[in-house]
Amino acid sequence: MEDYEKLSANKSDDTRERTDFKALNSAEQTARNLYRAFRQQWARFDGDVQLPAELTIETLSCKNAIPEEFESSASLVEEIKRFRMRDTEDWSPPRFQIISAVHPYIKRDEVVASQNYLCVGCGTKVEPRYTNRLRYCDYLGKYFCDCCHHYSESSIPGRVLSKWNFSKYYVSNFSKSVLDKIWDSHTFNVQTENPALYKKVKDLNRVKEVQEQLIHIRKLVTTCRFAESVVKAFEEVPSHLTQTLHLFTLGDLSKVKQKSLLPGLRELLALAVAHVEECELCKAKGFICEFCQNSRVIFPFQTETCRRCEACKACYHKQCFKTSDCPKCLRIMARKALKSDLALTSSGEVDSSSTT
Repeated sequence: MEDYEKLSANKSDDTRERTDFKALNSAEQTARNLYRAFRQQWARFDGDVQLPAELTIETLSCKNAIPEEFESSASLVEEIKRFRMRDTEDWSPPRFQIISAVHPYIKRDEVVASQNYLCVGCGTKVEPRYTNRLRYCDYLGKYFCDCCHHYSESSIPGRVLSKWNFSKYYVSNFSKSVLDKIWDSHTFNVQTENPALYKKVKDLNRVKEVQEQLIHIRKLVTTCRFAESVVKAFEEVPSHLTQTLHLFTLGDLSKVKQKSLLPGLRELLALAVAHVEECELCKAKGFICEFCQNSRVIFPFQTETCRRCEACKACYHKQCFKTSDCPKCLRIMARKALKSDLALTSSGEVDSSSTT
């Protein structure tokens, strides 16, 4: 194949047809390239086989112009065309998909049989006696031929989310490209996938607590016209970490594992808190605890000491707000009841006046 590379570089006519060898991922294409290389190599030798003077590389494509020694090889392309290497009805190329579960163990023979003895990547038919040569992809849970599986390694999302396991496993070329694309782009909801992970991984739970504070304080500083520097600092952090709770990419979880994500989030939180404490405009958007009537302004991002009503979003001290009776909610209910009473009274007066 090295000779083929050299010959192809010298032939301008073949340059348009030549493809990048490293990108080849098909058994048929490999066979075709080998055949072309053999034909061009044979054309260079004049000693062992006497070729006509007018014979060129192009004329070799004619079966009648090829000597008997090459007749069997000349029909290789035709044989490849006639040989059905793929069963297109039973095979379709793998599709882009996000898998967050771990595949259960199934015997090799059963999995390959379910694949109809076809490579999942290219659809090449595999004889049953050669199934032990197929390579397993831990991400898709399928078997691939050696052209579609180069023993690339990657962490598996399902193992990370279920067991906090970042070990590298063998994956196919297709799966490797998928995992590389989603590593820093696709977000997983840890609360939905595996809420027990917060209890298992303390660092992840700490990140969640800081994330909750950042979500509240971001809403506050983004409405302040004096917080331009703080807003720019928020823009430098991935938006999903400061806008929606429980969302993490595989890259974020890897940083949690390496203990490199939490310090940056805490630094951002400290910067925002410092601004709020000094900004009169932000203080005006705070709350006064209606239970203790303390004059100190409190904010929803103070999750350690404050609690928010789920219905009206008012903020109180945790030690004060121990019951389900929210003063603001009670006022709202009383106001609605008063409006309904007034409406009934006015409608009764209208009926009595119409009667008279």
